[in-house]
Amino acid sequence: PYWSLQWGPQKIEANWAWDTTVGDHSVLVAVIDTGIDYNHPDLVANYVPLGYDWVNGDGDPIDDNGHGTHCAGIIAAVLNNAVGIAGVANVSIMAEKGLDATGWGNEDDLANAIIDAVDEGADILSNSWGGTGGSILIHDAIKYAYANGVLVLAAAGNSATNVKFYPAAYDEVVAVTATDSYDAPASFTNFGDWVEVAAPGVDIYSTLPTYH
Repeated sequence: PYWSLQWGPQKIEANWAWDTTVGDHSVLVAVIDTGIDYNHPDLVANYVPLGYDWVNGDGDPIDDNGHGTHCAGIIAAVLNNAVGIAGVANVSIMAEKGLDATGWGNEDDLANAIIDAVDEGADILSNSWGGTGGSILIHDAIKYAYANGVLVLAAAGNSATNVKFYPAAYDEVVAVTATDSYDAPASFTNFGDWVEVAAPGVDIYSTLPTYH
């Protein structure tokens, strides 16, 4: 019912792609974030209970912020179910909770989240978070994912600057910026020659969760 508001997927003509394929549940995307509301009616059919809550130290990575669920919806909200939005890819999703209820996280939890997602069989890692300071520990975890053939995506940042944003700036990561409905860079998006790819309407948030 909210398709008319989703200018991003319309801009990339996702509905034409869906005439050929609506995705494959054998593809597993790990959302490394604030968790996922896995009971959400637009996500429950595509959710796989494989992740962990590294913030609270338990096996229940439920979202207590909303950002992780927002990102999961962009990726895998169920198509044609008369509920909410349409996710771009009808794939399986898992949650690795490395950010707390305020959107903050530490490098130990995030590195553990990345490594665990790889060990659980994730094909793609979604990291819509970051900061201007690098982390040897997180970089080592990303290199572990890269060595295991896992595609690592990360947000380029929403500070309208060309300052490098990590983990997106690492060579092993595809940095994702935001464009607007006119195919121009969004006013808030980071930029620079370290950014590899732009994607329409990826993140509507003015600020991203971060780590310290």
